[in-house]
Amino acid sequence: MVNASITAVEGVRVGHAHDERARTGCTVVLFEPEADTACEARGGWPGTYDTHSIDVTKTFVKKNAVFLTGGDVFGFDTAVGIRRYLLERGLASATGVGKLPGIVGANIYDVEFGAVQEARYSELGYSACLNASSEPVAEGNVGAGMGATVGKLKGLRFACKGGCGTSAVTLSDKMLVGAVVVTNALGNIYDVGSGRTIAGVRGDKGFVEFEEIIPEYPQSKLGHTNTTIGVVATNVDLSHEQLIKVAQMAHDGLAMSIRPVHMSTDGDTIFAASTARIRGTREREGIVDIIGYTAVRCVADAVVRSVKAARGLSAVPACMDLIKE
Repeated sequence: MVNASITAVEGVRVGHAHDERARTGCTVVLFEPEADTACEARGGWPGTYDTHSIDVTKTFVKKNAVFLTGGDVFGFDTAVGIRRYLLERGLASATGVGKLPGIVGANIYDVEFGAVQEARYSELGYSACLNASSEPVAEGNVGAGMGATVGKLKGLRFACKGGCGTSAVTLSDKMLVGAVVVTNALGNIYDVGSGRTIAGVRGDKGFVEFEEIIPEYPQSKLGHTNTTIGVVATNVDLSHEQLIKVAQMAHDGLAMSIRPVHMSTDGDTIFAASTARIRGTREREGIVDIIGYTAVRCVADAVVRSVKAARGLSAVPACMDLIKE
């Protein structure tokens, strides 16, 4: 099954919260119980929260939540709201005898588009947790996707609306891999299925590709500050080192669907988590390749779905308003 939601993975719940007036928001992925989590940042300008704790050789790798937020560094207040939620429900403790809150996250730069100074990210983080469920994840202008835009190679004036998207694939033996992605890309969005650009830099005769822009690149530094962030989850039990490899491979999904990607002022970051509902798989030969490749498919599909579901907002049009099916 393809095009399901990341919440098809047992133990994963997702919640959105956003401020439509401020054009920004956050998305929270909750794991119950805590899940081994890894991360890979390949953009040149990442904005991440406590990802050193899930680096290679680290031991505090089981996390309660991963958040994806707008607001650049201001969005890190999202963690305050998540922490409040975890403590209130006894899922974490503030004492030495309990489990400390395990929270990691990443932000997108939507400051040029959203009025982030008006947003209260701690409250948004708390609300996103309250909204979290195992129901299919809403897509488009929701959560951290509210302030997302794409195709900013010539600045925001020529961009299209980005958003949040999700996808999942069911493999044999009830193995599941899913992804949720917030697409806020410098580059254009390419749909491998149709073989065409479906969102990006707007020109007089359709979308303008990077090759045509190279002679004048860069034109506006603000227009070149971007990030696509996401979470990949599986129910297959993987070690932390194996999850790092899955996160690395998952970035190929961004390379398939965003052109160009991983630029010096992108902050592209992907988390990988295992809810370990299917045990005894760590030693299975080729399991990392299977899960990693499937994660690539999910990420690429989620990116495409994120822009197709987005609505035009604040003079930035949606791709579906510009292309003819």
